[in-house]
Amino acid sequence: MFEWTEESIRFRVDAAEQVGFDEAIAAHILPYLPENAHVCDAGCGLGYLSIALAAHCGAVTAVDTSGAALAVLRENVERLKVENLRIRKADLFSMQPEEPYDAMVFCFFGQIRETLRAVRTQCSGRAILVKRDHVSRRFSLTERPARRLDFQAACDELAELGVLFSAETFPVEMGQPFRSLADAERFFTLFAAGEKPEPAQLRARLVETGKQAFPYYFPAERSLGLIVLETGDIPDFI
Repeated sequence: MFEWTEESIRFRVDAAEQVGFDEAIAAHILPYLPENAHVCDAGCGLGYLSIALAAHCGAVTAVDTSGAALAVLRENVERLKVENLRIRKADLFSMQPEEPYDAMVFCFFGQIRETLRAVRTQCSGRAILVKRDHVSRRFSLTERPARRLDFQAACDELAELGVLFSAETFPVEMGQPFRSLADAERFFTLFAAGEKPEPAQLRARLVETGKQAFPYYFPAERSLGLIVLETGDIPDFI
């Protein structure tokens, strides 16, 4: 399970606020949501996707177990005066809403069977799953395979379970901005699967932006997969 630390939060905030990929992902989710829907953002993390969805939904309930992550979301909700977003610190897979959600969004969160069980017990309508569809790790200085939360594996498992679904893929720029070279080196030391970056190797992969606050950027356009399914199509044995 991913652990939110002070450093991981700082890097994720910089990416969310400088790159804007949460809004890009939300733009692909929104056409599948009912009008004026009450949506659950399952495993919301820092909640930037929750806020992007709330701008176009009747209500959003953002759920996560991390108090540190939800503190960032709470601060942004207050700062931006988002009035239709509710924050819940809970285990999504063991909770129960007061009323079933109209839709649930699982973005890079949850295995298929636990997701389907949660949808069956908590949602009256539609679930949207966003999975990684790229074969290499996003933050790697060398080509290393990415296996976690794979889109094709999710589609295969749903098909084996007999769950009807539709699916599509789309590209999103999901790079990371850096405040300094030292910041970039620290980032890859933390998140590049144990790779210790050499200075020359690191510089070769960074783009100089000309921005004073974020002079370096690691570009990472990635393919994501979006899966849409209906609660009523989930078999009883799940």
